[in-house]
Amino acid sequence: MQKSFPVNRNFSLYPFILLILVIISTSGASAQSRKEVTVYLKSGDVIFGKVLSQDSLGNYRISNSCGITLLTSGEIDYIEKGGFSRPDLKKSGYYNQSTFALLFGEGQDGFQPKPSLTMVNGWQWGQRFFAGVGLGYEHYDRGVMPLFAEAKYMFGTESFSPFLSFRIGYAFPVENQKQTDYYGNITETYGGILLNPEAGIRIAVGSKSAFIVGIGYNYQELSYRESYTIWGNYDKTVFTNYNRISVRLGFIFQ
Repeated sequence: MQKSFPVNRNFSLYPFILLILVIISTSGASAQSRKEVTVYLKSGDVIFGKVLSQDSLGNYRISNSCGITLLTSGEIDYIEKGGFSRPDLKKSGYYNQSTFALLFGEGQDGFQPKPSLTMVNGWQWGQRFFAGVGLGYEHYDRGVMPLFAEAKYMFGTESFSPFLSFRIGYAFPVENQKQTDYYGNITETYGGILLNPEAGIRIAVGSKSAFIVGIGYNYQELSYRESYTIWGNYDKTVFTNYNRISVRLGFIFQ
């Protein structure tokens, strides 16, 4: 006789609340950067700051950490809105993203962060949209190999740009489930679906490379089958849904 415990896909509300707060803060930073300008001078210098005033002759008063700068129309070559834009950033083509993350949540070992190593290979369209396929290793109560698709959107083309990303896929077991019952015998270990929305910041360090820092919500479903022969022969399938907060650091090479 086989007993299957139904899958309970009740996602935890708290990680979503935290992720929404991160998204609001990064969106606020992006909106703030759009109020700033980058002024390119004919001399070759670049000035970044907020516009305090502008007159009908095209003269500007710019405020930044160095103070207030007065610029005449004859000094200005052109002006870009939205902060220090990086026109040198790669505009399309192949990219590789390698990341390390810690997954925070409570498991069989208590509240201990678990490692996550992933690599994504994909294609970027323009300087904002990235999509690819990834593979890696993650540990919950046992090790799994996630295979997933990822989409990432950059909110700006500046050196510091907030982003949102989303992963969906399936994790394959690479370790067997540990025995949890003295009277039972685990016969099969299964993987399960994974979901991972994330928000963060890209920090460009060159025209074709950047660091990324992000915080996200990881949902992972895993299961195993256990057989009992002491009080009658029967099997049961146990499903476990893991809700984790991920803190990620990575590097993008374009």
